[in-house]
Amino acid sequence: MDAKKRNKRLQKKSNKTESDSECKTSHSQNYDSELSLALGVLTTGLYVATLYPSVPGGDSGELIAAAYELGVAHPPGYPLFTLLANCVIRLVPFGSIAWRVNLLTAVCGGMAAAFLSKLVIRLTGRLSCGAFAVGLWCWCKLTWTWSITSEVFSLNNLFITIIMKLSVDFNYSAGEMKQKISLFGALMCGLSLCNQHTIVVYNMILILWVLLELKHNQLLSVTFLIKLGLTFALGLLPYIYLPLSAYYNQARWTWGDQRTIPGFLKHLLRKEYGTFDLGKDGVQQGLFQSLQLYMSHLASEMTFIVSWLFRIGMTLVVYRFVYKKDRLDFIFALMMLVYTVFFSWRANLDVNNPLMYGVVERFWMQSDIVVIVISALGFNFIIRFFEEQFPVLRKLFIDVLIVVALIAFQLNRNYSSCNQSQNIAVYEFGMDVLNTIPNGSLVLSKGDLPSNTLRYLYLCENVRPDLLLFDQEVLTYDWSVSMMKKVYPDIVFPGDHLYTHDAIMSDGRTAFSFKRFLDVNSQRSIYGCIGVQDHENSWKSSYDLLPFGVCSQFIKKGSSINLSQYTKQTQNIAEKWTHPYNGFEDSSWERVATNEMWHAKISSAFQLYQMAEETTIAKKKSEYLIASFQLYDTAIRRHVNIPSYWHKNFALVCERMMHVESKYNKKEILKKVILHFELFLKKDPDDADNDAIKKALVSMKTQLNGFGGKIV
Repeated sequence: MDAKKRNKRLQKKSNKTESDSECKTSHSQNYDSELSLALGVLTTGLYVATLYPSVPGGDSGELIAAAYELGVAHPPGYPLFTLLANCVIRLVPFGSIAWRVNLLTAVCGGMAAAFLSKLVIRLTGRLSCGAFAVGLWCWCKLTWTWSITSEVFSLNNLFITIIMKLSVDFNYSAGEMKQKISLFGALMCGLSLCNQHTIVVYNMILILWVLLELKHNQLLSVTFLIKLGLTFALGLLPYIYLPLSAYYNQARWTWGDQRTIPGFLKHLLRKEYGTFDLGKDGVQQGLFQSLQLYMSHLASEMTFIVSWLFRIGMTLVVYRFVYKKDRLDFIFALMMLVYTVFFSWRANLDVNNPLMYGVVERFWMQSDIVVIVISALGFNFIIRFFEEQFPVLRKLFIDVLIVVALIAFQLNRNYSSCNQSQNIAVYEFGMDVLNTIPNGSLVLSKGDLPSNTLRYLYLCENVRPDLLLFDQEVLTYDWSVSMMKKVYPDIVFPGDHLYTHDAIMSDGRTAFSFKRFLDVNSQRSIYGCIGVQDHENSWKSSYDLLPFGVCSQFIKKGSSINLSQYTKQTQNIAEKWTHPYNGFEDSSWERVATNEMWHAKISSAFQLYQMAEETTIAKKKSEYLIASFQLYDTAIRRHVNIPSYWHKNFALVCERMMHVESKYNKKEILKKVILHFELFLKKDPDDADNDAIKKALVSMKTQLNGFGGKIV
């Protein structure tokens, strides 16, 4: 009898749900799957057409290398992305290894577009709203940028849209179907946590809501709760990959030692970065400043129209929650607000640095997905209001016309800037750096750009196998030697752990200094690219750095250099780098690469100038200055447009040349001093030294008049 009553209640609920669902839908939804599929395919096509052809900047090189070698990526390990990328590398028979992994992210982005369209149409009952969401979010610059590069964000976007779509289906279903959807949702929640941990905020709120809904509908029993838990745990299975990879220890690139439970948890919880921080040693920006930045981002990326539609949509969501007890839209809004506030609080990177701003910005996509869904609700509300007031608008398909115009606007303003199909700047950077290093050298990389780019080329494309390439910053982690010495037998590790001095640790391990590490490997030429780790400075007592393009060679302190050989080796470094020094956006890794390469072109010239300033031996001072002058003069003649600091430094060299004997005419040198100081003032009018330079110019021009000359 109780079962019959319960079935009647469920049937009544089902009928009500179907009625509610019908209010959300229309006859146009007969084509929602077709439209969503078409939008997904179109988005995938756009992404594939604009893919990076090779390795991009940032973490991409490291993620690709980890996937190629079946190692472990940086915390929390990203096992799902690593395994998927490895499959794509093996199964796709064409394109560079980097392009294949870029392709994976493009496909994930296209699938996210299809699911986004599907869930928005289900919520609004209007096909144009699905196109609205896809056109304004998938084809905005931020989403597009991170859907064509080997990063984890596109896969995270896919999981968010899948989980939100399942939430909509769950809300408008009943009985056994509600249970089936909740089980599949539990699996997706588990899998999503094997990729990007930021999704945990959405998962927690949705899981709590689903459990309350199941209980309210008398569908939550102890047995079913256990099923949900086991299904969720099943989704976490890819994490088994981490200890397995560490146990077999075959990868030439891996991060961490997950062979023990503490080691596994350290990696999983990102303890080396700070579990709830973006990076270690970061700078807190302040909650309100971060929120203001996000709101500015909305208006610029998805147009001010979306910014206002979002406000209308939020008003509608609150109204429905208060007066119609419609919880789903409110749940979406809640999880977005909680995530945005939490992330803004914990985003500890300096957003005044354009590159770091770009790092922070990509985490806003998670909020943007919900924002565009709520904006679509606002768009649907406005269109419906005007159609009710002016029925003729239905026949004119005013909603379609508006959406087409908005999509055209997005494509027109974003396609050219997002089209990276010809962008191989980072690849060229890595190739140029590797090709300048002498045979058989040990290259110790530092920083994301050189470490990840060189690692990809060295491991995945077998570029310069005669070199030994190792990330010097990895030495600062206690797991580094135990995990890496097996796969780098030609590098001598004089102990178990890098420390400030040679010692025996309390746990019995042998600690070694960076100086000791350099000493035992000194049979090879050793280069730091770019710079040297700053955790341990014992090496400075015994070694100097000699600039060698982007890199620097470690040389014994007090060693004399063969000036002729040094200038010959370095005068053509980065000569083939033709990208203009200001040709990329400040927030891009291409800009970082370009800055480094333009500095590399004259690094030896500036080094010789500094050596001339430091020496007290007149002959050496003269030799260094003349060599510096020649290198600078040659480099400047090769280029039409150069960075401002080239002008300043060359002017300083020329000014010093006025005080040494050489074959060069001092009147002509003085002209160069004046010319390049004036060009510097023009290009960099806010430099701190400008007042002193202006005073010096007055004196120099007077001196030039004494020569009877003028600037040509």
